[in-house]
Amino acid sequence: MHPMHDRPAAHLEDVELIREGPYDEKPGESEIEQGDIDQIPEVEITQEDLYETGERTDNWLIFGGSYEGQRYFPGDGITPDNVDELELEYQLENPAEGDDHQGTPLVVHGDPPIMYYTVGPDSLYALNARTGEILWSHVYEPATGAAESGASAERGPAVLGDTVYKSTLDYGVLAIDRYTGEERWYYNGACVYRDEPADELVHWELDYETFGPTSSFPPLIYEGTLMKGTYGAEWGVTGFFDAINLDGEPQWRVNTTPEDLWVGESWVHAGGTTWASGAIDPETETVIAPCANPGPWYGTVRPGWNPYTAGKVALDIETGEYQWNYQDAPHEWWDYDSPSPALVYDADVDGDERRLASWPSKTGWVYTVDVETGELVERSEGYVQHMNTWSLPPQDDIENAPWIIPELGGGTNPQPSSYHRDSRTMVVTAANTPMQFSWFEIEYDGPEFPFEGMETERATEDDDIEEWNGHQGVIAGLDPVTGDLKWQEWRDESQRGVSVSTAPGVTFLGTAEGEFIAYETETGEHLWEDDIGGNVRGGPICWEDPDEETHYVAVSVDEEEVLNVYSLEA
Repeated sequence: MHPMHDRPAAHLEDVELIREGPYDEKPGESEIEQGDIDQIPEVEITQEDLYETGERTDNWLIFGGSYEGQRYFPGDGITPDNVDELELEYQLENPAEGDDHQGTPLVVHGDPPIMYYTVGPDSLYALNARTGEILWSHVYEPATGAAESGASAERGPAVLGDTVYKSTLDYGVLAIDRYTGEERWYYNGACVYRDEPADELVHWELDYETFGPTSSFPPLIYEGTLMKGTYGAEWGVTGFFDAINLDGEPQWRVNTTPEDLWVGESWVHAGGTTWASGAIDPETETVIAPCANPGPWYGTVRPGWNPYTAGKVALDIETGEYQWNYQDAPHEWWDYDSPSPALVYDADVDGDERRLASWPSKTGWVYTVDVETGELVERSEGYVQHMNTWSLPPQDDIENAPWIIPELGGGTNPQPSSYHRDSRTMVVTAANTPMQFSWFEIEYDGPEFPFEGMETERATEDDDIEEWNGHQGVIAGLDPVTGDLKWQEWRDESQRGVSVSTAPGVTFLGTAEGEFIAYETETGEHLWEDDIGGNVRGGPICWEDPDEETHYVAVSVDEEEVLNVYSLEA
């Protein structure tokens, strides 16, 4: 038995310290602009609406399409027979700076439907979902700002009642009036860190210009509790996972590198952040949070398994107490963190109906576990190539290091997958690029400096690597219960696209080569595609507008800095 089962609250930090601190004080400034906000219909989003969104066709209220995160659209209006009739309805040029569009918009039903859309850095927009007209914007500027060296990967907001919520670059949460864009409250998650109050509003180890992945965990709201993650594993951050109530008051905080499960002081700068999205199982009232790589990347200074890094941890939503954890890569060396969200579903396993969670990994396999216990049910066939995968790197000798697949970017990185229930098909995207790497000793030197200790080199098409098939990426369909691959499409570029599957068996997916493709879900056959103009890493969504008798598909595009919305008459 895992030691945490005997003391499930041992990873909880002292939330009273947060309550005593300036948790409701905002370090940055907001700029709000309003357009024709009278277009926004008064529609009260209830907890029941959140439960039902995965079975409704007129909205998309949760990042993964439902609490279970299947990215499954139940409508029968977009089929393999008519998907080639899709046409571009409108295109919204990104009103904010930055080209890292990894977000999933939300759509609230109404006449007209309203879309809530995040782009980096820290920008939230309300749109008329029929026309793309911006009705209000709320742009938050953290006190430290955001570095130009990398755009913030805003992944999406959350909605409930008359409020829309978003994570911020400075470890906070903004609650914003859905109708006006005006601020309701701010939660300051950086006012206490490792049970140490900040001298000012933000703890000094969390106060730095952001680059790369950010605190853009789309908030998860369940029965009055809002949960969010953190980022920064590459800069010596200790990961934590927060729960607050809907008034912005702290409820619990989980240390995702539990001190007494690590050797010595290795937990102090140990990474394990929860920077991508999670999933919720309403049946067990459990949240399944993704955990990032440990720090530093090389493992000599952190003996042991290093829980919960490079895997998933399941927590009781009401208390934050430990349920289980599963590590894709215990004592990880390769930056094989596990950011891709789990998806939860029921399936027959050897004649028994079981509740399962599955996710693709940077390691290039899909892991399927029992939701109640975390017990491994199946590890899939490899959907990428595997070459020297678990080889440990040499020290200070990259020229003689072996080529390894997957590379540090995956396999599958933060991009979610979709799951088609009827055909039991999970559609995943991944990188298939070899890398060489070696390690060198490094000391933590403050949050402005990377805490990695690795030199890496990715292969190009000019490298003669006998075992490699020469393809940088892959898109695949597989059965997560049996682990069997159904189809593979090798691609020239590393793939970070997100999929969504419709009930009749169409899966939409954007590629790094600039195509937006409709696949036949179970076979991988191309049914329709659009030259979308640039790399696609955003999460496409589908919804139906019953007043207009129209089906819609929306997806954001990185290089083109646009949101494309397609339509199909019912």
